[in-house]
Parts: sequence; C-alpha cells; structure tokens
Amino acid sequence: MVLFRLASVAAVLCSMLATCSAFTTFSKTANVVARSRQSNLLSTNMQDETPVESLPTRRQSIELAVAALGLGTSFAATRENKATDYGLYGVLPIGPYKTKQTIMEEIVPNKIWTMDQKFGILNVQVPVRMTIVKLSTGGLFVYDPIAATPECVSFMRGLEKEHGPVKHIVLGSVAIEHKVYAGVFAQKFKDAQVWLQDGQYSFPSDLPSSFLGYPSGRTKSLPKRKEDAPAEWNDFDFETLGPIISRDGAFGETVFFHKDTNTLLCTDTVLEVTEEVPKIFERDTKPLLYHARDTVTDIVEDTEEVRKRGWRRVVLFGLYFMPDAIDIKDGGEAIQNRRPDINPDFAGIYPFDW
Repeated sequence: MVLFRLASVAAVLCSMLATCSAFTTFSKTANVVARSRQSNLLSTNMQDETPVESLPTRRQSIELAVAALGLGTSFAATRENKATDYGLYGVLPIGPYKTKQTIMEEIVPNKIWTMDQKFGILNVQVPVRMTIVKLSTGGLFVYDPIAATPECVSFMRGLEKEHGPVKHIVLGSVAIEHKVYAGVFAQKFKDAQVWLQDGQYSFPSDLPSSFLGYPSGRTKSLPKRKEDAPAEWNDFDFETLGPIISRDGAFGETVFFHKDTNTLLCTDTVLEVTEEVPKIFERDTKPLLYHARDTVTDIVEDTEEVRKRGWRRVVLFGLYFMPDAIDIKDGGEAIQNRRPDINPDFAGIYPFDW
C-alpha cells in the first residue's frame, strides 16, 4: 500500500535525532564555556591572583537554551503518559500520530483474538489488525504485530496470563504498517521466536534485520517448507507469495490457515470491505466526518448515515488513491477557500469536491 519501506531502528534513530542533536550542541557549548572560564581564570591568576568568573556569551546562552528545549521536547514526545500513547510514533508519523487506541475482540472463544488500531494520512485512516491464536500445545502465536502501546501490551499480558506466553511472533508481510511496529513489539516479549517474511528491506540503506530493531539471536526468516517449521506450527498450513521486488518497493506475504477453526490469516492478499463502519472509529469519528462532506462549505452532523458515507469515501481513497468521483482543486484555490471554522483539520483545507 505504501511504496517505500522504513525500518524500526532507522525510525528509532529518527525519533531520537532531535535528542542526539541537542545533546551534541549542549556538550559542545558546555566545553566551550568551560575552556573559556579556565582561560580567563588562568589569565587573571597570572595578573593579580584574584579569580574572576567569566559568564557565557549571548550566543552560548542561546545555544544552551535551544539544547535544553530540544532535549525536553524529545523526552516529552516519547513519553507514554496514557495507555493509548505510542512514544515512537515519529518512526512513522502518520495519523492518528501518538494516540493509537487498540480494540480487542474474541473471534473464536478461547482460541483466536484480534486487536485493531488505525493508521493513515490526510484522514484516510483505516484499520490495521494483529491476530493472536492459541496453540494447541499451549502459548500464543501472534501474526502481524501492531504498535505496542501500554494498552496493547496490557491486553497481551491478560491473554498470556490465561493462555500461556507468546511463543511465536510472525511478520507475515513487508508492508510498512506492520514492519515498522514489529521490532518494538518483539522486544516486549523476550522469550518469543520472531519470524520475518522474506523481502524485508530498509530505506535509504538496506540493513540486516538485526539493525532494524528485531532481537538478535531469536529472529529468523519464515521457513519455506512445512518440514522446516517448528513442531508447534502443526496447527497451521502456510504458503508464501513473493517476495516480488521492484524499484518502487516490494510485495511479499505469508498466509496461515488455522486448521482447527478454518481461519485464514492474511495481510493484503485478501481484503473484505463491509458497509458497516469498523468499531475502531467509535471513539474518534473525525476522519469519517472530514470525508463525508461534498465540498469545503458543507456542515455535517455526526450521525450513523454520515459516518457510513465518510467510511465509503475513506475506502475509495484507501484502495484507489484518486477516485474518479472527486474533482481536485489546485493548491492556491484550496488554500484560499479553506474553512477552519467548519472543520479545523489540516488548517481547514478540503482540496476536492465530490
């Protein structure tokens, strides 16, 4: 769905770049101030042996203030103060940004559960799903991890307490919306084996998986044959498509069929779109109301029918990027006609008509 692919560690570094930069500036400035004070002190002692303290210059004071601000901002941004916060959202800075609510549903009693979050750009937010299966031998099998928020991890701990530990974490896709979260998720479950779909890569430099946030020593490529899979995977049949590599990106996916429940686990090879609005939108309907408008001046009420209209349009954007039913405005017109008083998202810009 997204052309380029990022990796967990690369984004961790990105999210901490401001901190590192600020710390470097702070350290350099502090060294300059220290050397300046030492030089002034020696000079004064040589003259009259009376030490005089030298204050930092105005520029040095500004640099220190900027460094402190950068450190404070970076620290505050990565703190997870709420259960729905994901501190490393800067790795993939798309909606809903730091706040990532998780909803859990039991699909097959005591056997299969799903956890959904949202992701997207320009209010084209769609569900992203992780599936958990209880193994017949005990323990849990996780397919396609999502953001490991405190809320998500808490749900997982509850399942572990009742059904046994997470034993296998499978990244069955090269899609960024799962890959970018898998490394952090795997670090939360330190006894689990981690399995990666072939074809993973990073941008702009292609790095080995151990450099991308996946735990070394317990991260492996998905087996190509059932005979090479762990014995605990006898609950499943599985097949792999790809990887298909092109200059624009890659596609690769391994799907699992849980034989006991006749359940197919897949990422993008099979897609179901229903008329009903997914439950993940119940707490945050803003993306639906944004797209339910026909034009920038429309005022819509938060009703079931309006939500469904917004959802249908989100689906069209998500699947086709440029639906034929929209008339796109040029940038100048969209900015000139913006209406933040009607809908404040994106500074009131609504760059198309339906």
